[in-house]
Amino acid sequence: MAGRNQDFLDLSGIRPPRAQAELLNEHDFPILKGISPINLRILNSASRVMHVSKGVEMLHEGDTPHDLYFVSQGELSIGRRIGNELKLLGRLRAGDVYGEFGALRKRSRTASVFTEQPSRIIRVDLDAVHQVLEADPDFRQRLNDLLRLRMLDSFLFTHPVFRGLPAETRAALARELPTEFIPRGERIFSQGDAPKGIYLILSGEVEVRYLNRAGAEVLLEIRRDSDMLGELAKNHGKELAYSAVASSDVDLLKMDQESMRILEKHHAATFKKLSTFIDKRAEHTIRRLKENPI
Repeated sequence: MAGRNQDFLDLSGIRPPRAQAELLNEHDFPILKGISPINLRILNSASRVMHVSKGVEMLHEGDTPHDLYFVSQGELSIGRRIGNELKLLGRLRAGDVYGEFGALRKRSRTASVFTEQPSRIIRVDLDAVHQVLEADPDFRQRLNDLLRLRMLDSFLFTHPVFRGLPAETRAALARELPTEFIPRGERIFSQGDAPKGIYLILSGEVEVRYLNRAGAEVLLEIRRDSDMLGELAKNHGKELAYSAVASSDVDLLKMDQESMRILEKHHAATFKKLSTFIDKRAEHTIRRLKENPI
């Protein structure tokens, strides 16, 4: 009878084949720590092992997301293009996971991933990942924490203001600076609000809107990755000069007084470069407003 029940579980799909049951476990992959047996079973049932030779571009910057990847053996590099040159951003080794941006944001990937040596990679279908993310808020939070750290590190690595930072300083800032996720359609701030710092766009699109004297809200421009918001205020700096609304899901780095203090403490030269960058962006916004008089 016990054998019959075992067969039923296997055939029903509730239980994966024995050979696949231990592909993913919390001992080998710390991000899975505390995950329930049923959720681990769901991930394993949607997993397959890939034996990958050296020099394979596993993910290409800009690709549409498909899966989440767990590195079982080997070493991979993460790279981003700056101009025509591919720059090394980081490395992945056994126990690491990648593909989190596609899994959580469902948008094109922001970096490329290459095998540096023959590697064993466990590939998990995104439908199963999303099912587990819905059921396990702790797993979602750990994956979000990984996303936040890597996204901010990548932003600092490529942004013209920050990309001269030493690697250790960049890593320290990525750990300390706060980020915010804004869902599509949400207002980030409104014209006339008191300034609370500037925002740097890590990913997504934001509509800059201006309320004219007739009471019509005019779309002034759309700002995207690496641009900024909140750089211009009127009435002696007391009121923001425009509104900002997320036109897609958006990730932001908020540079308030505390964040500015952290940046100045870690790298004073970059703090000055950011101040100059803010001034130039404000000049651009003033020109746009003058080109579109109320």
